[in-house]
Amino acid sequence: MAKFKPARGKSKSPVAPQGGLPCVILVILGMILVMLFLYFVMTGSSTK
Repeated sequence: MAKFKPARGKSKSPVAPQGGLPCVILVILGMILVMLFLYFVMTGSSTK
Protein backbone atom coordinates (compact mmCIF):
# COMPACT_ATOMS: atom_id res chain seq x y z
CA MET A 1 0.00 0.00 0.00
CA ALA A 2 1.35 3.43 -0.95
CA LYS A 3 2.29 5.91 1.73
CA PHE A 4 0.95 9.42 1.25
CA LYS A 5 2.93 12.36 2.55
CA PRO A 6 1.00 15.40 3.73
CA ALA A 7 1.08 18.22 1.20
CA ARG A 8 3.35 21.05 2.24
CA GLY A 9 2.05 24.59 2.08
CA LYS A 10 3.55 26.89 -0.48
CA SER A 11 6.58 28.76 0.77
CA LYS A 12 6.19 32.48 1.36
CA SER A 13 6.33 34.61 -1.75
CA PRO A 14 9.70 36.29 -2.27
CA VAL A 15 10.05 39.54 -0.38
CA ALA A 16 10.37 42.73 -2.43
CA PRO A 17 13.90 44.09 -2.70
CA GLN A 18 14.90 46.27 0.23
CA GLY A 19 15.95 49.14 -2.06
CA GLY A 20 12.38 49.81 -3.19
CA LEU A 21 11.29 52.16 -0.41
CA PRO A 22 14.23 54.59 -0.56
CA CYS A 23 13.80 54.78 -4.33
CA VAL A 24 10.13 55.73 -3.97
CA ILE A 25 11.02 58.34 -1.34
CA LEU A 26 13.66 59.86 -3.62
CA VAL A 27 11.23 60.03 -6.54
CA ILE A 28 8.57 61.74 -4.40
CA LEU A 29 11.10 64.23 -2.99
CA GLY A 30 12.31 64.98 -6.51
CA MET A 31 8.76 65.68 -7.67
CA ILE A 32 8.16 67.99 -4.70
CA LEU A 33 11.38 69.88 -5.39
CA VAL A 34 10.45 70.35 -9.05
CA MET A 35 6.97 71.60 -8.06
CA LEU A 36 8.45 74.08 -5.57
CA PHE A 37 10.96 75.28 -8.16
CA LEU A 38 8.22 75.83 -10.75
CA TYR A 39 6.02 77.57 -8.16
CA PHE A 40 8.73 80.07 -7.24
CA VAL A 41 9.62 80.67 -10.88
CA MET A 42 5.98 81.36 -11.76
CA THR A 43 5.35 83.65 -8.77
CA GLY A 44 8.63 85.50 -9.31
CA SER A 45 7.91 86.17 -12.98
CA SER A 46 4.49 87.71 -12.31
CA THR A 47 6.00 90.41 -10.04
CA LYS A 48 7.04 93.44 -12.06
